[in-house]
Amino acid sequence: MTAFGPLVLPDDVMVVPAAEIACGLREQIDHQPGDHCVTRPLSRATTSLVDSDTAAFLDRFREPTTIVDAVIAFSAASGTDPRQTLTDVLPVLAGFIRDGVLLPADSALAARVEASLAPGRPVAGGQVVEPVHVLLDTEVYRLRLADGTTAALKIVREGAQADIAPLLHREAATLRSLDGRHNPHLVDAGEHAGRSFLVQSWIAGVDSHDAAAEARRLGGPEGVAVLLSLADGVVAAFSHLHTQDVLHGDVHPRNVLVDGQGRVVLLDFGLAVRISSAANGGCVRRGGVDFFLDPEGAQARLDGQSVTSLTQAGEQYSVAALIYHLLTGAHTHTFSLHAEHMLRQLRDEPVLPFDAHVGPKLPATEEALRRALDKDPDRRYPSLAHLLESLRTAAASDRAAPRTAPPSRTKGLLDKVLARLAAPGPLFDGGLAPPTSSAMNGGAGLAYALLRIARSRGDRQLLAQADLWAQQAEHRSAAEGAFVNRELGITREVVGDNSFYHHISGVHWVQALIAETRGDHPARDKAIEAFLRTASAPSPELDVAFGRSGLLLGCAMLLEACSGSSRHPALLALGTTLRDSVWSDLADADPIGEGPRRWVHGAAHGWSGYLFAVLRWAQASKSPAPEGIADRLDQLASLAQPAGRGLLWPFDSSSPRTDTLMGAS
Repeated sequence: MTAFGPLVLPDDVMVVPAAEIACGLREQIDHQPGDHCVTRPLSRATTSLVDSDTAAFLDRFREPTTIVDAVIAFSAASGTDPRQTLTDVLPVLAGFIRDGVLLPADSALAARVEASLAPGRPVAGGQVVEPVHVLLDTEVYRLRLADGTTAALKIVREGAQADIAPLLHREAATLRSLDGRHNPHLVDAGEHAGRSFLVQSWIAGVDSHDAAAEARRLGGPEGVAVLLSLADGVVAAFSHLHTQDVLHGDVHPRNVLVDGQGRVVLLDFGLAVRISSAANGGCVRRGGVDFFLDPEGAQARLDGQSVTSLTQAGEQYSVAALIYHLLTGAHTHTFSLHAEHMLRQLRDEPVLPFDAHVGPKLPATEEALRRALDKDPDRRYPSLAHLLESLRTAAASDRAAPRTAPPSRTKGLLDKVLARLAAPGPLFDGGLAPPTSSAMNGGAGLAYALLRIARSRGDRQLLAQADLWAQQAEHRSAAEGAFVNRELGITREVVGDNSFYHHISGVHWVQALIAETRGDHPARDKAIEAFLRTASAPSPELDVAFGRSGLLLGCAMLLEACSGSSRHPALLALGTTLRDSVWSDLADADPIGEGPRRWVHGAAHGWSGYLFAVLRWAQASKSPAPEGIADRLDQLASLAQPAGRGLLWPFDSSSPRTDTLMGAS
């Protein structure tokens, strides 16, 4: 650090009052009134906590300035002694400079963190598909190789070559030595435009934090089983790594990937070391997130050591802290974001009991973890293999323990909704905003929801309420706001001339299903006749939401539900006509994703919906699917892009990639 060169606080550094952060997060950190959180998104720096005076001083660096000039200006404004100000802020500034939060004004790393490689850019023997993860010093991209396979490209950001290139070289060497059971395979390594890179096999999955959150949302015995299985897989992966003479050195949730089958894959080996080397006294730069740092590492940091030895016992603690976090959704301590205080907590304070957090009660697993989280490394397990064995015994006990189901938030929500849908009631008696009748947005849709709930519960009172809503939807169907609402953009121009979801045929469809459930066959046949009459009207649109594919779905569901109706042959005839009309348009189209026409790929307005409607009709009518539909499904499948443990499709044929979940279909 120099006291003379100008420094700058990059635009993307956030200095936020602790009182303004999310309540759930705020409760997990130790803070005082007036404290501010300082963080740089996408950097490796841990969020720090500073008092209000330090936050105000940091703000002086929003424009490039020297430390001396900032001290003079701040002291003049606050009426403090410049010498004392410099003494107070210098240690804090040193930490921010070390972490890349405060940077030389001419540093390339001071620019906003953004992807530097555009989709389609050739690099490392492949072509960039999209950025996946961009940090201050590295960027990760999804890469399409020459043979069509997908790979992950990790490349150093401009300005970070000196610091990060050695880590990528170490990662490449480590990957070459591993067996691939719980790690990606190295495809290539080298330099591109003076920036080191490595290419490794693509692993579709989510990080362990998100996988654990999914399991906790499941709740009950099923959620507990998934959580315990995840914990087992994570410990097994690190244990297997140790058997290959490697310590990971950077344990935290984002470096543990979980695929759709529950397989655990470890990522980011830039700080990995050989166990044999570490045992011979080798010291390395310690990585990882401080929340998972072992007490020995915390003590070394407190002693001012920048490099320390990494041990199996230390990594065992880090892995156990990670498992604690996955099982509870919280950390081992209520951590302070003051760096020195946090390190003392790790060194001195006991781990919080599971009961301090909202989550499943796992007494045997908690007890097994406590040994691995002992402050004294000599009292921990001899190895991660021993921890894994103990956790498996504990998990069997915890799985077998009787469990009281927690209160269901979804049931409470459902009860509130059913109360609002009571007929008669305020909403039923005139409180429903337009469109008041449609299956998509109005009374017919509410009637269908009540019908489904009534069927699942065997509740005749709810069935009667469904009937009332459907009757009212038909009664109001001629009113001006029955199927449109200009303020919401639901207009005749948008919804077209005839559709299942936004026109009267959807109302008759719901009436037929309710009458069938009630056993009122004359009412059922009358409603089917009305559906046939209205659904037969011209419908130029092709899609599910506004056109023929939606009407075809309606025919399929009625055909299945009302097989005993005298109108069954007429339903079969209308459905076949609609199917032929839909398929005629599809058969003449270019391959999906090709050609000049902009075709949408999704279910509501595109190919997924068209094909689903045709397949549902084949299923309901017990007729063969049209010849060529398998080719269309293959074409649609070929456009899928990996996303987490699943797939996303581009919105339409003009979209080369999915930018966000909301931009995908």
